[in-house]
Amino acid sequence: MSRIRSSLTLKTGALLTLLVLGSALLAFAATSSTPITAAPTERGTLAEQQAVRTSRDTSLLPLRSTCTVNPSKELFITDVSVVDDCYRTTWSGPCLTPASPTATRGAWTVGKLLEGIFGTTNSTALSNQTLNWLNQWATLQTINGDPVPARPAVQSLIIDPWLAASGGTTLDMRKAPFRLLAIVARLDLRENAGYSGGTTAGEGRFVFDLLDESGNPTNFLLILEYGLDAADCRAVLDWAQAFHGLGAYPFGAGYNDALQAVTDRFTAIGASPGKPNRSAINQVRTNDFFLDFPWELREFHLNPNPAVKVVPLVLATVAQTPARSRQATAAISTFVNANEPAILAHQHVVPLIWSGKPFRGGAAPHSLDLGWDGPPPQCTSITNPEARHAFSLDTCSGCHGQETGIFFKHVEPRNPGFASMLSTFLTGGSATDLCNRTHNFGDINRRRVDLCQLLEKSCIEIDAEPAVTFVH
Repeated sequence: MSRIRSSLTLKTGALLTLLVLGSALLAFAATSSTPITAAPTERGTLAEQQAVRTSRDTSLLPLRSTCTVNPSKELFITDVSVVDDCYRTTWSGPCLTPASPTATRGAWTVGKLLEGIFGTTNSTALSNQTLNWLNQWATLQTINGDPVPARPAVQSLIIDPWLAASGGTTLDMRKAPFRLLAIVARLDLRENAGYSGGTTAGEGRFVFDLLDESGNPTNFLLILEYGLDAADCRAVLDWAQAFHGLGAYPFGAGYNDALQAVTDRFTAIGASPGKPNRSAINQVRTNDFFLDFPWELREFHLNPNPAVKVVPLVLATVAQTPARSRQATAAISTFVNANEPAILAHQHVVPLIWSGKPFRGGAAPHSLDLGWDGPPPQCTSITNPEARHAFSLDTCSGCHGQETGIFFKHVEPRNPGFASMLSTFLTGGSATDLCNRTHNFGDINRRRVDLCQLLEKSCIEIDAEPAVTFVH
Protein backbone atom coordinates (compact mmCIF):
# COMPACT_ATOMS: atom_id res chain seq x y z
CA MET A 1 0.00 0.00 0.00
CA SER A 2 1.50 3.34 -1.03
CA ARG A 3 2.10 5.90 1.67
CA ILE A 4 0.41 8.52 -0.53
CA ARG A 5 -3.26 8.35 0.39
CA SER A 6 -5.84 9.61 -2.01
CA SER A 7 -8.12 10.25 0.97
CA LEU A 8 -6.05 13.22 2.09
CA THR A 9 -8.25 16.27 1.70
CA LEU A 10 -6.10 18.82 -0.06
CA LYS A 11 -7.91 21.98 0.89
CA THR A 12 -8.21 21.20 4.58
CA GLY A 13 -5.19 18.99 5.26
CA ALA A 14 -2.80 21.76 6.21
CA LEU A 15 -5.34 23.50 8.46
CA LEU A 16 -6.33 20.29 10.24
CA THR A 17 -2.69 19.40 10.80
CA LEU A 18 -2.01 22.78 12.40
CA LEU A 19 -5.09 22.49 14.62
CA VAL A 20 -4.14 19.01 15.75
CA LEU A 21 -0.55 20.06 16.31
CA GLY A 22 -1.57 23.06 18.35
CA SER A 23 -3.96 21.07 20.54
CA ALA A 24 -1.41 18.35 21.14
CA LEU A 25 1.32 20.77 22.06
CA LEU A 26 -0.98 22.53 24.53
CA ALA A 27 -1.77 19.18 26.12
CA PHE A 28 1.92 18.32 26.30
CA ALA A 29 2.79 21.65 27.88
CA ALA A 30 0.06 21.18 30.47
CA THR A 31 1.59 17.89 31.65
CA SER A 32 5.27 18.82 31.43
CA SER A 33 7.31 20.96 33.79
CA THR A 34 9.41 22.17 30.86
CA PRO A 35 7.74 24.39 28.23
CA ILE A 36 7.89 23.08 24.68
CA THR A 37 9.77 26.23 23.62
CA ALA A 38 12.67 25.19 25.87
CA ALA A 39 13.44 22.08 23.84
CA PRO A 40 17.08 20.93 23.73
CA THR A 41 19.35 22.75 21.30
CA GLU A 42 19.59 19.82 18.90
CA ARG A 43 15.85 19.94 18.33
CA GLY A 44 15.78 23.58 17.27
CA THR A 45 12.81 25.86 17.69
CA LEU A 46 9.24 24.67 17.27
CA ALA A 47 9.15 26.29 13.83
CA GLU A 48 12.36 24.47 12.87
CA GLN A 49 10.96 21.18 14.11
CA GLN A 50 7.97 21.61 11.82
CA ALA A 51 10.18 22.73 8.92
CA VAL A 52 12.18 19.48 9.14
CA ARG A 53 8.93 17.65 8.40
CA THR A 54 7.54 19.94 5.68
CA SER A 55 10.47 21.60 3.87
CA ARG A 56 13.40 20.48 1.73
CA ASP A 57 15.19 23.85 1.98
CA THR A 58 18.09 23.30 4.36
CA SER A 59 18.55 27.03 5.02
CA LEU A 60 15.51 26.74 7.35
CA LEU A 61 16.80 23.83 9.41
CA PRO A 62 18.94 23.49 12.57
CA LEU A 63 21.64 21.53 10.77
CA ARG A 64 24.29 22.11 13.45
CA SER A 65 22.53 19.57 15.63
CA THR A 66 24.70 17.95 18.28
CA CYS A 67 22.76 14.69 18.49
CA THR A 68 24.51 11.38 17.87
CA VAL A 69 22.72 10.22 14.71
CA ASN A 70 25.31 9.00 12.21
CA PRO A 71 23.70 9.16 8.73
CA SER A 72 26.26 6.90 7.04
CA LYS A 73 25.39 4.07 9.46
CA GLU A 74 21.75 4.76 10.27
CA LEU A 75 20.08 6.48 7.32
CA PHE A 76 21.98 6.18 4.02
CA ILE A 77 24.33 3.24 4.04
CA THR A 78 26.80 2.97 1.16
CA ASP A 79 29.96 1.78 2.89
CA VAL A 80 31.81 -0.83 0.84
CA SER A 81 31.95 -3.20 3.81
CA VAL A 82 28.14 -3.36 3.57
CA VAL A 83 27.33 -3.15 -0.14
CA ASP A 84 30.15 -5.59 -0.97
CA ASP A 85 29.47 -7.90 1.98
CA CYS A 86 30.80 -11.07 0.38
CA TYR A 87 28.24 -13.43 1.92
CA ARG A 88 25.09 -11.30 1.90
CA THR A 89 25.45 -9.69 -1.57
CA THR A 90 26.56 -12.78 -3.54
CA TRP A 91 25.61 -16.42 -3.94
CA SER A 92 29.07 -17.70 -4.81
CA GLY A 93 32.70 -16.70 -4.76
CA PRO A 94 35.34 -16.74 -2.01
CA CYS A 95 32.89 -16.47 0.91
CA LEU A 96 32.03 -20.12 1.36
CA THR A 97 31.15 -19.73 5.03
CA PRO A 98 29.44 -16.82 6.80
CA ALA A 99 31.39 -14.35 8.88
CA SER A 100 28.91 -15.00 11.67
CA PRO A 101 26.16 -17.55 12.42
CA THR A 102 23.44 -14.94 11.80
CA ALA A 103 24.51 -14.06 8.24
CA THR A 104 22.13 -15.24 5.52
CA ARG A 105 23.53 -16.14 2.13
CA GLY A 106 22.36 -13.59 -0.45
CA ALA A 107 20.26 -11.69 2.11
CA TRP A 108 20.84 -8.39 0.30
CA THR A 109 20.51 -9.59 -3.29
CA VAL A 110 17.62 -8.91 -5.63
CA GLY A 111 16.99 -12.65 -5.95
CA LYS A 112 16.55 -13.11 -2.21
CA LEU A 113 14.46 -9.98 -1.84
CA LEU A 114 12.13 -11.16 -4.60
CA GLU A 115 11.29 -14.14 -2.40
CA GLY A 116 9.89 -11.76 0.19
CA ILE A 117 8.09 -9.64 -2.41
CA PHE A 118 6.34 -12.62 -4.01
CA GLY A 119 6.02 -14.52 -0.75
CA THR A 120 7.52 -17.79 -1.95
CA THR A 121 10.77 -19.72 -2.31
CA ASN A 122 9.42 -21.82 -5.17
CA SER A 123 11.90 -21.38 -8.02
CA THR A 124 9.32 -21.77 -10.78
CA ALA A 125 6.89 -19.29 -9.23
CA LEU A 126 9.70 -16.77 -8.66
CA SER A 127 10.88 -17.08 -12.26
CA ASN A 128 7.36 -16.75 -13.66
CA GLN A 129 6.54 -13.68 -11.59
CA THR A 130 9.86 -12.02 -12.38
CA LEU A 131 9.40 -12.67 -16.11
CA ASN A 132 5.86 -11.28 -15.93
CA TRP A 133 7.27 -8.13 -14.33
CA LEU A 134 10.09 -7.69 -16.86
CA ASN A 135 7.88 -8.45 -19.86
CA GLN A 136 5.80 -5.36 -19.09
CA TRP A 137 8.54 -3.34 -20.79
CA ALA A 138 8.17 -5.42 -23.95
CA THR A 139 4.79 -4.05 -25.04
CA LEU A 140 2.92 -0.77 -25.07
CA GLN A 141 1.04 -0.18 -21.80
CA THR A 142 -1.71 2.35 -21.16
CA ILE A 143 -1.90 3.45 -17.53
CA ASN A 144 -4.55 5.98 -16.47
CA GLY A 145 -4.96 6.95 -20.11
CA ASP A 146 -1.23 7.61 -20.46
CA PRO A 147 0.53 5.54 -23.15
CA VAL A 148 3.78 4.03 -21.89
CA PRO A 149 5.86 3.00 -24.92
CA ALA A 150 7.42 -0.44 -25.21
CA ARG A 151 11.11 -0.95 -24.50
CA PRO A 152 11.61 -4.29 -26.25
CA ALA A 153 15.36 -4.30 -25.54
CA VAL A 154 14.40 -5.68 -22.12
CA GLN A 155 14.51 -9.09 -23.83
CA SER A 156 18.06 -8.87 -25.17
CA LEU A 157 19.55 -6.74 -22.38
CA ILE A 158 18.02 -8.26 -19.24
CA ILE A 159 15.94 -11.40 -19.82
CA ASP A 160 18.12 -13.31 -22.29
CA PRO A 161 21.43 -12.81 -20.42
CA TRP A 162 19.77 -13.76 -17.13
CA LEU A 163 18.28 -16.92 -18.68
CA ALA A 164 21.62 -17.79 -20.26
CA ALA A 165 23.40 -17.41 -16.93
CA SER A 166 20.67 -19.59 -15.39
CA GLY A 167 21.29 -22.36 -17.91
CA GLY A 168 17.76 -22.81 -19.12
CA THR A 169 14.26 -21.37 -19.44
CA THR A 170 13.82 -20.62 -15.74
CA LEU A 171 15.41 -17.54 -14.15
CA ASP A 172 17.76 -18.53 -11.35
CA MET A 173 17.31 -15.94 -8.58
CA ARG A 174 20.94 -16.47 -7.57
CA LYS A 175 21.95 -15.11 -10.99
CA ALA A 176 19.95 -11.86 -10.76
CA PRO A 177 22.19 -9.28 -12.52
CA PHE A 178 22.03 -6.46 -9.99
CA ARG A 179 24.63 -4.83 -7.72
CA LEU A 180 23.69 -3.32 -4.36
CA LEU A 181 24.38 0.41 -4.14
CA ALA A 182 22.73 1.49 -0.88
CA ILE A 183 20.45 0.56 1.99
CA VAL A 184 18.31 3.50 3.09
CA ALA A 185 16.06 4.29 6.06
CA ARG A 186 13.27 6.77 5.30
CA LEU A 187 11.94 7.27 8.81
CA ASP A 188 10.99 10.82 7.78
CA LEU A 189 8.15 9.28 5.72
CA ARG A 190 6.35 8.05 8.83
CA GLU A 191 2.63 8.73 9.17
CA ASN A 192 0.56 9.17 12.28
CA ALA A 193 -2.88 7.70 12.82
CA GLY A 194 -4.64 11.00 12.26
CA TYR A 195 -3.24 11.29 8.73
CA SER A 196 -3.72 7.88 7.18
CA GLY A 197 -6.04 6.04 9.50
CA GLY A 198 -3.09 3.89 10.49
CA THR A 199 0.49 4.33 11.55
CA THR A 200 3.70 3.59 9.68
CA ALA A 201 7.29 4.26 10.67
CA GLY A 202 8.23 5.19 7.10
CA GLU A 203 10.16 3.07 4.63
CA GLY A 204 13.26 0.93 4.27
CA ARG A 205 14.81 0.92 0.81
CA PHE A 206 17.34 -1.02 -1.24
CA VAL A 207 18.97 0.62 -4.28
CA PHE A 208 20.48 -1.61 -6.98
CA ASP A 209 22.12 -1.13 -10.36
CA LEU A 210 21.53 -3.49 -13.27
CA LEU A 211 24.69 -5.10 -14.63
CA ASP A 212 25.14 -5.89 -18.31
CA GLU A 213 25.99 -9.41 -19.48
CA SER A 214 29.69 -8.66 -18.90
CA GLY A 215 29.06 -7.53 -15.34
CA ASN A 216 29.50 -3.82 -16.00
CA PRO A 217 27.33 -1.06 -14.46
CA THR A 218 24.47 0.36 -16.53
CA ASN A 219 22.08 3.29 -16.40
CA PHE A 220 19.24 1.19 -15.02
CA LEU A 221 18.52 1.57 -11.31
CA LEU A 222 16.10 -0.60 -9.34
CA ILE A 223 14.75 0.69 -6.04
CA LEU A 224 12.79 -1.55 -3.68
CA GLU A 225 10.75 0.50 -1.20
CA TYR A 226 9.30 -1.30 1.83
CA GLY A 227 6.82 -0.07 4.41
CA LEU A 228 7.88 -0.22 8.07
CA ASP A 229 4.73 -1.50 9.75
CA ALA A 230 3.95 0.16 13.06
CA ALA A 231 0.73 -0.20 15.02
CA ASP A 232 1.26 2.94 17.10
CA CYS A 233 3.75 5.65 18.00
CA ARG A 234 5.68 3.32 20.30
CA ALA A 235 6.29 1.01 17.37
CA VAL A 236 7.48 4.03 15.34
CA LEU A 237 9.99 4.77 18.11
CA ASP A 238 11.04 1.11 18.13
CA TRP A 239 11.95 1.34 14.43
CA ALA A 240 13.77 4.62 15.08
CA GLN A 241 15.77 3.06 17.90
CA ALA A 242 16.56 0.01 15.76
CA PHE A 243 18.15 2.12 13.02
CA HIS A 244 19.75 4.51 15.50
CA GLY A 245 21.29 1.56 17.34
CA LEU A 246 23.33 0.74 14.23
CA GLY A 247 25.43 3.82 14.90
CA ALA A 248 27.00 2.15 17.94
CA TYR A 249 28.78 -0.47 15.79
CA PRO A 250 31.98 0.04 13.81
CA PHE A 251 31.66 -1.02 10.19
CA GLY A 252 32.46 -4.70 9.91
CA ALA A 253 30.96 -8.10 10.67
CA GLY A 254 29.15 -6.97 13.84
CA TYR A 255 27.61 -3.99 12.08
CA ASN A 256 26.40 -6.13 9.17
CA ASP A 257 24.85 -8.64 11.58
CA ALA A 258 22.96 -5.83 13.29
CA LEU A 259 21.89 -4.30 9.98
CA GLN A 260 20.59 -7.62 8.65
CA ALA A 261 18.58 -8.07 11.84
CA VAL A 262 16.84 -4.78 11.00
CA THR A 263 16.39 -5.37 7.26
CA ASP A 264 15.03 -8.89 7.81
CA ARG A 265 12.14 -7.32 9.71
CA PHE A 266 10.76 -5.79 6.51
CA THR A 267 12.16 -7.99 3.72
CA ALA A 268 11.36 -11.50 4.94
CA ILE A 269 8.51 -13.61 3.66
CA GLY A 270 5.43 -12.71 5.70
CA ALA A 271 6.88 -9.42 6.97
CA SER A 272 3.52 -7.66 6.51
CA PRO A 273 0.63 -10.14 6.86
CA GLY A 274 -2.07 -7.65 5.88
CA LYS A 275 -0.58 -6.70 2.49
CA PRO A 276 -0.50 -8.54 -0.87
CA ASN A 277 1.75 -11.62 -0.76
CA ARG A 278 2.21 -10.75 2.94
CA SER A 279 5.07 -8.56 1.68
CA ALA A 280 6.05 -5.23 3.19
CA ILE A 281 6.90 -3.81 -0.26
CA ASN A 282 5.16 -0.50 -0.96
CA GLN A 283 6.41 0.02 -4.50
CA VAL A 284 9.22 -0.93 -6.87
CA ARG A 285 10.74 1.89 -8.92
CA THR A 286 13.05 1.92 -11.91
CA ASN A 287 15.20 4.70 -13.32
CA ASP A 288 16.19 3.72 -16.85
CA PHE A 289 18.34 5.12 -19.64
CA PHE A 290 19.70 1.72 -20.63
CA LEU A 291 16.82 -0.02 -22.36
CA ASP A 292 15.88 2.93 -24.56
CA PHE A 293 15.63 6.72 -24.91
CA PRO A 294 14.44 8.99 -23.33
CA TRP A 295 15.30 8.59 -19.68
CA GLU A 296 12.27 7.09 -17.98
CA LEU A 297 11.07 6.37 -14.46
CA ARG A 298 8.45 3.69 -13.75
CA GLU A 299 6.63 2.45 -10.66
CA PHE A 300 5.24 -1.02 -9.93
CA HIS A 301 2.83 -2.26 -7.24
CA LEU A 302 1.69 -5.68 -6.13
CA ASN A 303 -1.78 -6.02 -7.64
CA PRO A 304 -4.22 -7.15 -4.90
CA ASN A 305 -6.18 -10.21 -6.00
CA PRO A 306 -7.43 -12.70 -3.39
CA ALA A 307 -8.11 -15.25 -6.13
CA VAL A 308 -4.40 -15.47 -7.03
CA LYS A 309 -1.97 -17.31 -4.80
CA VAL A 310 1.04 -15.18 -5.80
CA VAL A 311 0.13 -11.59 -6.63
CA PRO A 312 2.08 -10.04 -9.56
CA LEU A 313 4.02 -6.80 -9.75
CA VAL A 314 2.24 -4.53 -12.23
CA LEU A 315 2.94 -1.15 -13.75
CA ALA A 316 1.18 1.67 -11.86
CA THR A 317 0.97 5.43 -12.10
CA VAL A 318 4.07 7.31 -10.97
CA ALA A 319 3.48 8.88 -7.56
CA GLN A 320 3.04 12.66 -7.48
CA THR A 321 3.91 12.98 -11.17
CA PRO A 322 1.52 14.20 -13.92
CA ALA A 323 1.54 12.67 -17.39
CA ARG A 324 4.31 14.24 -19.50
CA SER A 325 1.65 15.54 -21.93
CA ARG A 326 0.31 17.83 -19.18
CA GLN A 327 3.54 19.85 -19.06
CA ALA A 328 3.02 23.55 -19.91
CA THR A 329 -0.76 23.22 -19.88
CA ALA A 330 -3.50 24.84 -17.82
CA ALA A 331 -4.00 21.54 -15.98
CA ILE A 332 -0.71 22.15 -14.14
CA SER A 333 -1.28 25.80 -13.30
CA THR A 334 -4.88 25.37 -12.17
CA PHE A 335 -3.94 22.44 -9.93
CA VAL A 336 -1.01 24.26 -8.31
CA ASN A 337 -2.96 27.48 -7.82
CA ALA A 338 -5.96 25.64 -6.37
CA ASN A 339 -3.82 23.62 -3.93
CA GLU A 340 -1.11 26.12 -3.04
CA PRO A 341 -1.18 25.74 0.80
CA ALA A 342 -1.02 21.94 0.68
CA ILE A 343 1.71 22.01 -1.97
CA LEU A 344 3.87 24.43 0.02
CA ALA A 345 3.54 22.09 3.01
CA HIS A 346 4.27 19.03 0.81
CA GLN A 347 0.91 17.57 1.81
CA HIS A 348 -0.80 17.45 -1.58
CA VAL A 349 -1.58 14.37 -3.64
CA VAL A 350 -1.41 14.46 -7.44
CA PRO A 351 -4.79 12.91 -8.36
CA LEU A 352 -5.52 10.37 -11.04
CA ILE A 353 -8.07 12.77 -12.54
CA TRP A 354 -8.02 16.58 -12.61
CA SER A 355 -10.64 18.80 -14.25
CA GLY A 356 -12.36 15.71 -15.62
CA LYS A 357 -9.31 14.33 -17.44
CA PRO A 358 -6.55 11.84 -16.56
CA PHE A 359 -3.76 13.68 -14.80
CA ARG A 360 -1.27 11.38 -13.08
CA GLY A 361 1.23 9.74 -15.44
CA GLY A 362 1.75 6.08 -16.25
CA ALA A 363 5.51 6.66 -16.45
CA ALA A 364 7.85 9.63 -16.27
CA PRO A 365 9.70 10.08 -19.58
CA HIS A 366 12.17 12.83 -19.01
CA SER A 367 14.43 15.48 -20.48
CA LEU A 368 17.32 17.20 -18.76
CA ASP A 369 15.66 20.59 -18.48
CA LEU A 370 12.22 19.54 -17.19
CA GLY A 371 10.68 21.67 -14.48
CA TRP A 372 6.89 21.51 -14.24
CA ASP A 373 5.05 24.71 -15.17
CA GLY A 374 1.77 25.95 -16.62
CA PRO A 375 1.16 27.52 -20.05
CA PRO A 376 3.73 29.95 -21.48
CA PRO A 377 5.11 32.49 -20.99
CA GLN A 378 7.25 30.58 -18.53
CA CYS A 379 6.73 31.28 -14.82
CA THR A 380 3.61 33.41 -15.33
CA SER A 381 0.57 31.17 -14.98
CA ILE A 382 1.32 29.86 -11.47
CA THR A 383 0.71 32.55 -8.89
CA ASN A 384 3.37 31.55 -6.35
CA PRO A 385 6.77 30.54 -7.78
CA GLU A 386 7.60 28.71 -4.55
CA ALA A 387 4.48 26.59 -4.96
CA ARG A 388 5.50 25.84 -8.55
CA HIS A 389 8.94 24.74 -7.33
CA ALA A 390 7.53 22.61 -4.48
CA PHE A 391 5.09 20.89 -6.84
CA SER A 392 7.78 20.22 -9.44
CA LEU A 393 10.30 19.07 -6.83
CA ASP A 394 7.86 16.49 -5.52
CA THR A 395 7.44 14.88 -8.95
CA CYS A 396 9.80 12.13 -10.05
CA SER A 397 10.87 13.96 -13.19
CA GLY A 398 11.20 17.42 -11.62
CA CYS A 399 13.33 16.14 -8.75
CA HIS A 400 15.55 14.23 -11.17
CA GLY A 401 16.17 17.29 -13.29
CA GLN A 402 15.57 21.04 -13.34
CA GLU A 403 14.58 21.52 -9.70
CA THR A 404 17.74 20.00 -8.21
CA GLY A 405 20.15 20.04 -11.14
CA ILE A 406 21.13 16.40 -10.48
CA PHE A 407 19.97 14.95 -13.79
CA PHE A 408 18.46 11.64 -12.86
CA LYS A 409 20.42 9.63 -10.32
CA HIS A 410 20.51 10.22 -6.57
CA VAL A 411 22.78 7.18 -6.24
CA GLU A 412 25.37 6.52 -8.94
CA PRO A 413 26.25 3.08 -10.32
CA ARG A 414 29.56 1.75 -9.05
CA ASN A 415 32.25 -0.86 -9.52
CA PRO A 416 33.16 -3.37 -6.81
CA GLY A 417 35.33 -1.90 -4.08
CA PHE A 418 33.96 1.62 -4.52
CA ALA A 419 31.07 3.35 -2.78
CA SER A 420 28.43 5.08 -4.88
CA MET A 421 28.58 8.82 -5.35
CA LEU A 422 25.45 10.59 -4.10
CA SER A 423 23.65 13.58 -5.58
CA THR A 424 24.05 17.07 -4.15
CA PHE A 425 20.34 16.98 -3.35
CA LEU A 426 21.30 14.37 -0.77
CA THR A 427 24.74 15.56 0.35
CA GLY A 428 24.32 19.32 0.11
CA GLY A 429 24.27 21.95 -2.59
CA SER A 430 22.13 24.48 -4.35
CA ALA A 431 20.29 24.63 -7.65
CA THR A 432 18.55 27.33 -9.66
CA ASP A 433 15.09 26.43 -10.90
CA LEU A 434 13.54 27.39 -14.23
CA CYS A 435 12.18 30.60 -12.67
CA ASN A 436 15.73 31.58 -11.67
CA ARG A 437 15.18 31.03 -7.95
CA THR A 438 17.94 29.37 -5.91
CA HIS A 439 17.20 26.55 -3.47
CA ASN A 440 19.48 24.88 -0.94
CA PHE A 441 19.45 21.13 -0.50
CA GLY A 442 21.05 18.55 1.78
CA ASP A 443 18.36 15.97 2.38
CA ILE A 444 20.46 13.45 4.30
CA ASN A 445 21.18 16.16 6.85
CA ARG A 446 17.47 17.01 7.00
CA ARG A 447 16.69 13.35 7.65
CA ARG A 448 19.39 13.28 10.33
CA VAL A 449 17.81 16.20 12.16
CA ASP A 450 14.40 14.61 11.78
CA LEU A 451 15.62 11.39 13.41
CA CYS A 452 17.34 13.39 16.14
CA GLN A 453 14.02 15.02 16.92
CA LEU A 454 12.00 11.81 16.63
CA LEU A 455 14.15 9.99 19.18
CA GLU A 456 13.27 12.61 21.80
CA LYS A 457 9.57 13.03 21.06
CA SER A 458 6.68 11.85 23.17
CA CYS A 459 3.77 9.94 21.65
CA ILE A 460 1.67 13.09 21.91
CA GLU A 461 4.17 14.94 19.74
CA ILE A 462 4.58 12.10 17.25
CA ASP A 463 0.82 11.75 16.81
CA ALA A 464 0.61 15.49 16.12
CA GLU A 465 3.36 15.63 13.49
CA PRO A 466 2.56 17.28 10.14
CA ALA A 467 1.83 14.82 7.37
CA VAL A 468 4.03 14.83 4.27
CA THR A 469 3.74 13.17 0.87
CA PHE A 470 7.42 13.12 -0.13
CA VAL A 471 8.40 10.57 -2.74
CA HIS A 472 12.15 11.26 -2.82
